[in-house]
Amino acid sequence: MKNIFLILFAAFALCSCGKGSVNLAIDNPTDHSIIVKVDTLTVEVPAKEVVWVEMGKGEHLITLEDNTKTKYNFTQNAYFLNPTKNEYLKTEEFYGSPSFQNSYAHKLPNKKIEFYGMPLEGNFDVVKDLINPISWDYGPREELPEMLEMEEQYEVMIKLYDLNEFANLITRASEEAQLNSEDSISSDTISVEPPVSKSIN
Repeated sequence: MKNIFLILFAAFALCSCGKGSVNLAIDNPTDHSIIVKVDTLTVEVPAKEVVWVEMGKGEHLITLEDNTKTKYNFTQNAYFLNPTKNEYLKTEEFYGSPSFQNSYAHKLPNKKIEFYGMPLEGNFDVVKDLINPISWDYGPREELPEMLEMEEQYEVMIKLYDLNEFANLITRASEEAQLNSEDSISSDTISVEPPVSKSIN
């Protein structure tokens, strides 16, 4: 993820002997910093940044700025904490030959969803819970690569967008469509020359 901070909480590491560790990504898509407590550790997350906390597997207490407390049993290796309770859009990105684009194996089911009240249908999902196991390849505000090195004929990456990213994506797509439309009109324009008058001697 872009502009990542890492906090290694030694007390968690000491408590996790024999249980393994958990990487917790705390995201803040807002324009101001926020405070989150993980057990006794106070974490400040700057605006539009992600802070990673490493801790032991097992039960931990998450406390938000409004003093909302949530106990959760962390059993997997990586989680995404959404302290602002924002919605995120999970999408697919296809890399490979266009001949496979209409027949590749999707990682997300096709369904109807609503993202901030906007109806969408396709291979999407909405992430809005406080605590979410990480099931994507690229997180919020993390740029997708233009190309991938692939051993197979195609690859499908999962990307998680925040609202601002999604709005920018729609704006860019609209601008590109408009440019393509203008180019098409320009190429279809037929130049008509005025008739040439001929004199007869």
